[in-house]
Amino acid sequence: MPAALALGLMLAQGLPAEAADAAKMERIRRELAEPPAIVVATPLPREGVVFRTTVFGRKPDQPIWADLSGVPAYVRPPFPSYHFEFLQQVTPEEFRSATLYPVGVPLVPLIDSLVKGIKSADRQRRSSRAREEVRKAFEEFLACRANPARPGC
Repeated sequence: MPAALALGLMLAQGLPAEAADAAKMERIRRELAEPPAIVVATPLPREGVVFRTTVFGRKPDQPIWADLSGVPAYVRPPFPSYHFEFLQQVTPEEFRSATLYPVGVPLVPLIDSLVKGIKSADRQRRSSRAREEVRKAFEEFLACRANPARPGC
C-alpha cells in the first residue's frame, strides 16, 4: 500500500510544465518536417462563384390512400367485414344498395391529381424564390467586390 501511494505521488509530479511543453513542441516540429502519409489532390480552381445546396427529405413510395387491391371499389366494400355485417343487419332493405355498395364519382384520382398540381406549383414557387434570393445575393456580392468601401460590405 505505501509503495503504491509513493508511486502515485511520483507520477503525479511528472515533468515540469515548461519541459513538457518543450517536448510537445519538439515532437510537433519533427512530425511537420516529415512528408505527409496521405496527399489529397486539390480541386481545379473554377471561374466565378459556385453555390451549392443539399436538400434532405423523405418521399413516400406511394400515397397513403392508394388502393393496393386490383378489385374495384364498387365490388369490394371500403370498410372492414364486421362493419359490413353490422350495416347489413341494421340497414332496412330499401336503403341497402346505397349504404352497402356506394356508387359514385371516384374522388381519389381527382384528389390525387389536385395534390400533385398543388405540390408542383409549390415547388415552382419555392424554386423561383430561391433563384431570386441567390440572384440578389450574387448581385450584392459583385457590388461589394467592385466597391469594397460601400456600406454593408
